[in-house]
Amino acid sequence: AKVHRMFIALALPPPMVLNQHPPIRLEPAPGITLLCLPDSRFKRAQMEVHFDHQIDDGRSPERTLLARLLEQGSAKHPNQMEITRAEEMLYGAEIRIDGDRLAEHHRFSLGMSWVGNKFLPEGADAEAGILALGAELLQQPLLDENGAFPADNFIREQAQLVRRIKSLKDDRASWARERFFACLCADEPYGKPPWGTAEEVEELSAADCLAALKSTLSNAPITAIAVGAIDPGKLAEWLSMFGGPRTGELPPCTTRSAPTKLREVHEHLPIDQARFLMGFRFTPPQTALDMEALSLTSSLLGGGSHSRLFRVVREELSLCYGISSSIRVNKGILTIGAGIDASSYQQVKEQSLLQIKRLAEGDFSEAELDLCKVNLLNDLDALGDSAPGLAGFIGREFYLGFNRTPAMRADLIGQITKDHICATAAGFKADLAYLLSGEEQ
Repeated sequence: AKVHRMFIALALPPPMVLNQHPPIRLEPAPGITLLCLPDSRFKRAQMEVHFDHQIDDGRSPERTLLARLLEQGSAKHPNQMEITRAEEMLYGAEIRIDGDRLAEHHRFSLGMSWVGNKFLPEGADAEAGILALGAELLQQPLLDENGAFPADNFIREQAQLVRRIKSLKDDRASWARERFFACLCADEPYGKPPWGTAEEVEELSAADCLAALKSTLSNAPITAIAVGAIDPGKLAEWLSMFGGPRTGELPPCTTRSAPTKLREVHEHLPIDQARFLMGFRFTPPQTALDMEALSLTSSLLGGGSHSRLFRVVREELSLCYGISSSIRVNKGILTIGAGIDASSYQQVKEQSLLQIKRLAEGDFSEAELDLCKVNLLNDLDALGDSAPGLAGFIGREFYLGFNRTPAMRADLIGQITKDHICATAAGFKADLAYLLSGEEQ
């Protein structure tokens, strides 16, 4: 163990490697936050502009469809070929529009990336060009003579979204995950998929999507995150065009009190490998140190090949094909997921409970904890080589409310002891065990 810890100590990334600089925070207008990390090491700059809504406000399905409609063209670039040509003329800049669930929020996003102007010929300005194209796609969408989305585009994209929703069942892992959260959070907004049901999408009209666009541009709180060879002032000026009275911060996620007993749901579809998922509730961390304890506890439990679940349930007992855990911090949910033979369900469920119990009792070594720390530190070190990685890190920290830098996180990781892990694991309360298996099983 002593030799192992020496090896771990040598493997730790030098503290200087980790980014110690918090992002520059600007507020171009009420309800708009811009987080910038200028870094000329990255040839490509990028900015994500997020418009957040409550996922159960009734408009998530039309916003999902809206993202597909907006990508079809704008008033000045009336089809995807014209948009692609414009991107190529801006030295390979890229733009995308998307939407997804973020805890109990629906996040509608405009993403842009471009080569920093310092890497371009003198006088070239890809940044201004891609920002103009992004604004155009949102503010001047392709509409017909009646001021509506063209009927052929709407009918095609609506049909494709309906088809994707109906075909989700063909991806058994994705279907099991959605059904699991629908059962786990049946009375919570998180139990609803952001794209809605096929029936809800079929009932939408082009006018519904246009109304969702107007509401998004005028009311939704905006968080923008930019990393790379950027000019924060120019980005703030661009964002100010969305200014106006916005709704401000969204309400916090709902959290459920500790369950009194474990619920079990078994569903059936023709499937080669059964899907097992288990959900635990916990109280969301209130401090940055608690957050690191949570991250390390999840890593110890199911964060990779070093984890308890992988080594015991998969390697030693051969009860699954793969197994891992993940956390949804603001919702206070820990999830264990595995591919198993349906006949192993009871044993996998019991082992999941047992491994959490052992962590709560301190039945793990310092070497195991050290290895988890090394893995997290290596992940933080790797952020320095990736603009998208840094942007994702900044966005997650802002959303969680901790606003740590990688260097701050590294310092906190070093402070976590076995007692922190025991207390965190003791807070995991089993709520639901779900199994999707074949009828014959």
